[in-house]
Amino acid sequence: MKKCLFHLIIIGLFLAMASVKRGDFFQVISSHPHDLKELTPFIETTYKNGRLWVVSVKKSAPKEIFKYLKPLTGGEKSYLHQPLRHKNLLELENSEIKDILQNVDKFAIKKDVEKLSSYRTRAAGTQDNRDALQLLQARFKEMGFEVKEVCHRSDACSFIADKKGSQFSDKILMVMGHIDSVGEDFAGADDNASGTAVILEMARLLSSYSNKKTIRFFITNGEEQGLLGATYYARILEKENALKALSLVINMDMVGYNSNGVVELETDAAYESLAQWFAGLAAKYTKLTSKITLGAWGSDHVPFLRRGVPTILTIENWDTKTPCYHQKCDRPETLNYDYAAEITKLNLSAVLERDQVNFLTEP
Repeated sequence: MKKCLFHLIIIGLFLAMASVKRGDFFQVISSHPHDLKELTPFIETTYKNGRLWVVSVKKSAPKEIFKYLKPLTGGEKSYLHQPLRHKNLLELENSEIKDILQNVDKFAIKKDVEKLSSYRTRAAGTQDNRDALQLLQARFKEMGFEVKEVCHRSDACSFIADKKGSQFSDKILMVMGHIDSVGEDFAGADDNASGTAVILEMARLLSSYSNKKTIRFFITNGEEQGLLGATYYARILEKENALKALSLVINMDMVGYNSNGVVELETDAAYESLAQWFAGLAAKYTKLTSKITLGAWGSDHVPFLRRGVPTILTIENWDTKTPCYHQKCDRPETLNYDYAAEITKLNLSAVLERDQVNFLTEP
């Protein structure tokens, strides 16, 4: 009798869910405190895990709150990924890649986070933002990269730094992160000096690597004002019919705080296999545990995903993100540089593995 009752309950729940239209539920696409203050009185949570927060909306909700919501399109989910642990896992590692990863320097990452946080503000459009951008351009030029500015307005520029490939230069592996902050004085260490510093460390290690495909670093600007720099550049590539050259795009945003070793891998449902591949790399080459989240929002990977480019965001576990998010206390001393170094290894291994496979057989 109990067993039958249990089955009836399960069937009832299934029928109840089957009658719910996707449009009745929404994904929250902001974590800004002032946005959430406006939003939360009018929503009821149905599911929350990492960066995936699904809600229903009360009838009393004003139209204005829908700017913080995205209708579900199907496939949204978030889960800890447990790759099969082969007993011969070490044999699956690429020895050349492993040797390069051993040279990741957490102290170099820390030094760059401290330097970027020494500017009073890195808000897009400020002189400090422009000074920080010039510093980074000089660093890339010193490492032998070709640098080109991409300005979405006269006082706010992003830039790309290229290292041409020796065999498949028309195939581009792009790694990006935003330099701008929300503007709090001497803050923005995690968001996003951490991602920018990891990019510099990756560039240092790749500057002496003989890459077959073109490696591109994209330092974006205006992310905090609405993904402005990334959207502008994605539109340029779209108009030039050049998006197809991007065989992989990695976005790094807030990669410096967590102590639980969980990295969130965010993309859209169409690229779940890409996220699973990243999770496999994390198991092979790092100490990280991967959480896969499908339903992208809120950072510079979104403009590229919308245009059909295989793109992934690596970000600290959103359930335990820095308590100093968008606050004055987001300082270098609050970060975990061992964790940032592990994310460096993850993204570096992705670039190296993709560079070493024939582009016709890419995963």
